Amino acid sequence: MSTAYPAIGRSTPRNTQPRGAHWFGTLAAALIEAVRRVDRWQLARRSSTPTTADDVLNWASQIENSDPGFASDLRGAALRSMDGRAGE
Repeated sequence: MSTAYPAIGRSTPRNTQPRGAHWFGTLAAALIEAVRRVDRWQLARRSSTPTTADDVLNWASQIENSDPGFASDLRGAALRSMDGRAGE
């Protein structure tokens, strides 16, 4: 007999949600919160922009493994700035 049309005198089940819906909802909420935490961490990590030549050199050494060409360009610009040849 279906629980959609209960007979008179029978009690209706209290929990009518599909099996697994509660744990799936909990898992989805936890996954969304984890993505938000990673996003906040990345935004906090990026908030400082290099302003001096030493900052640019440090940044170049941090990105050396992921983008060696760009790191080389950064180093060249920082060294030119330190030598006072930025206008050449």
